Amino acid sequence: MLAIYNISSTQLKNDDPDFCYEACPKSLPKGTTSDLQPEAVVFKYSSMTSVLALRHNSWLVFFIGTGDGQLIKLAVDKAYKPACPRVLYKSDDDHRVFPKMHLDPVDRKHVYMALRNQMMRVPVAQCIEHKSLKDCWSAQDPFCGWCESENNKLRCSFQDDCLQPSAWISISEDSQQQNMVSYQVEKSSSGEKITLTVKVHLNVHGTGSFTFACNFLTRSGNLCDKTSPAPAFPRCSCLFSSEQLPAEGLDVTVKIRVGKQNLAEKLMLTNCSEISGPPTSALCSQCMTAGCSWSNDACSWTPRSANSDPIQDVCRLSQSGMNYSDSVIVSIVPSVLSFHGRNHALMTGKNLHHVTRVRIQGHMDCSLKE
Repeated sequence: MLAIYNISSTQLKNDDPDFCYEACPKSLPKGTTSDLQPEAVVFKYSSMTSVLALRHNSWLVFFIGTGDGQLIKLAVDKAYKPACPRVLYKSDDDHRVFPKMHLDPVDRKHVYMALRNQMMRVPVAQCIEHKSLKDCWSAQDPFCGWCESENNKLRCSFQDDCLQPSAWISISEDSQQQNMVSYQVEKSSSGEKITLTVKVHLNVHGTGSFTFACNFLTRSGNLCDKTSPAPAFPRCSCLFSSEQLPAEGLDVTVKIRVGKQNLAEKLMLTNCSEISGPPTSALCSQCMTAGCSWSNDACSWTPRSANSDPIQDVCRLSQSGMNYSDSVIVSIVPSVLSFHGRNHALMTGKNLHHVTRVRIQGHMDCSLKE
């Protein structure tokens, strides 16, 4: 298990033999220490043999060596939410990775790891494999960003390979995002105007000029009225009359210019008040996906806060607030399955009577399998 702890002096109120902040006591009588709880458990694997950690911008990046000869990279955002783990290297003979690993002190783009009688130099990322801005962003790799050089040579690269004044466009430093573009809607207090705000989850480094523009289109033409504010990266807003939103919804195409890249997003705007029903996670997801706000188990036009949780977190919290007792899985037999799966596995636990589906995620899977 890989966990993150806060071992600052304010957190270590008692001497803990496993987490000594300044000086470790020689001996401690039993019962004098309190267990230090982790801030987050970010990764579980049955045979971790070594860990190398570094900070890259606002991200924590862990390189994990395993007992079966793998080097796994795990990026964790500042909210301690892990991204999809990626295997950087796997040995042919499953020999374990030795306990010590080192980052190349010169270029900081390679990890040195030892296996039995071998010393391997493994790249921390393969940015060059991604051929477009969307592919580069979808990798969700803190080391990789889209470089827009002055000579129009566009590529996914490390930041220091993108020479100034080129723009280097990377993933957002706030937290992980499922989509590059998100949006939300808000109705004015008078009910006469609706504001559609689009946000691109990107971060831009560079000293050169950078273009950011949005165009909101419907079948009848431009959606926005003249009072709409000018775009300010990473957001652009469109104001329009609430009379333009029909009961069946409104199809909107948003064309976004980010540097030298053109993005297009198709949105379906819906009357938030019309999204109603029993407060389920599915209804919550429908509400949030439509750009509306979910609060008090209902969908509304209430504006979201700038630091609101991602959709999946809001709707998970909503589901946990229902009149269900938490399900607890005690055991699954067999506990180890082949890659091909198995029928008739037996799961035992508590409060399983309301469970309709089970989603299983392996150590290295990025998506759940139902």
